Amino acid sequence: MVLRKAIAASLLFVGLVGLGGLVGGARLWAQGVSFTRTDYSVGSGPESLATGDFNMDNKLDLAVANQASNNVSILLGNGDGTFQPGPTVGAGIEPTALAVGDFNMDEKLDLAVANGGSNSLSILLGNGDGSFQAPLPFPAGVGPSAITVGDFNNDGKLDLAVANDDSDDVSILLGNGDGSFQGVGRLHVGGVPMGVVVGDFNGDGKPDLAVCNSFTNNVSILLGNGNGTFQPATHLAVGLAPQALAIGDFNGDGVQDLAVANADSDNVSILLGNPDGSFQPAIAFGVGMSPFAIAVGDFDMDSILDLAVANADSDNVSILAGMGDGSFQPPVYFAVGIYARAVAVEDFDNDGKPDLAVANEASDNVSVLINATPAR
Repeated sequence: MVLRKAIAASLLFVGLVGLGGLVGGARLWAQGVSFTRTDYSVGSGPESLATGDFNMDNKLDLAVANQASNNVSILLGNGDGTFQPGPTVGAGIEPTALAVGDFNMDEKLDLAVANGGSNSLSILLGNGDGSFQAPLPFPAGVGPSAITVGDFNNDGKLDLAVANDDSDDVSILLGNGDGSFQGVGRLHVGGVPMGVVVGDFNGDGKPDLAVCNSFTNNVSILLGNGNGTFQPATHLAVGLAPQALAIGDFNGDGVQDLAVANADSDNVSILLGNPDGSFQPAIAFGVGMSPFAIAVGDFDMDSILDLAVANADSDNVSILAGMGDGSFQPPVYFAVGIYARAVAVEDFDNDGKPDLAVANEASDNVSVLINATPAR
């Protein structure tokens, strides 16, 4: 399988690097992967996006945090890979990140929005029809830049971890199960944390955190104790100015690994995990200019995880096909909007293949790339 993939890449890579997608259904091919692209207008300065079924019609929708217009755009999915405009919801000042969860346990999806300009979180409780209630504010650290969801104290209620880039820490907010949260402390990490993800890196069944720190060029690993507290951070060197990270088992050993997008070195660091929660030294793979976001999916449908990286300064997405041993083939590129800042992976047209949604900060839109890869 790996050999077949390498042969296909050598035939397809020449002359395809740099080709990009076109609006309105143009098809592009690279390393056995094909996408069609359509753009959708949102608010001003979209910096983050997340997926969920917000109107409970069994079709995936999009929520987009618009930093410059202080709101969240909802795009309602039609189930065929297309979207229609939904409601626009107010948030705090300069919303920079958002996450999805059922925070009041009513079986309707809600939103948690990190507001970088007001040092707060906005909880937007969902009504189940695609609309949301007025934002409920909760304090965070200084300059919240990223947010993730997990049950950190094992009480069956969703909690939040928020990376604060101006206070160099992570806020832990434990959920009460009614849509409200209580802050239980802030965890010291590296300088200017820009991304945070939840995983179980040491296999003990307790959620852990990984945080990428832009100023100190490293990743902080915080192993969870299962009661809402975490062990002191250990730090792993990566590339320059890491902005985001994602989790996947890239070498097929059953242990979680990390992929980190490094904006100032134009590459991705791969950190292969060890069963005890430690990681091997980073291995770098080149991508586009100023990678700001990263996501995981099997885009060429060969049962090996690949990477999608949003490159802000080259206005495209890099697809790096995985080899199954923790290494990746050279990237190929698909054009999106202007200044790509966030990327999400889901199957938007229900054909069993992972698609992409990319938030473009400077063109005030979202590019949806539907996977048109033929069946193997």
